[in-house]
Amino acid sequence: MYECFHCGQRSVVWQADFDFEDYGMEGERIVQVCKCTNCGADILYLISITEEDIEEVINNGKQT
Repeated sequence: MYECFHCGQRSVVWQADFDFEDYGMEGERIVQVCKCTNCGADILYLISITEEDIEEVINNGKQT
């Protein structure tokens, strides 16, 4: 669990991931949606995706 920026409790839980396009933004990034179970705050984390990240996902998905 993450710490809530609003109440300071370690009660933030992940809910979903979205592409930037889903939020009307451009770029190769992910919007991670979380919620604090203590105070109810909605928290969005913006996560960058690099070319190396994409290659790693592709290579890990290949079966040998």
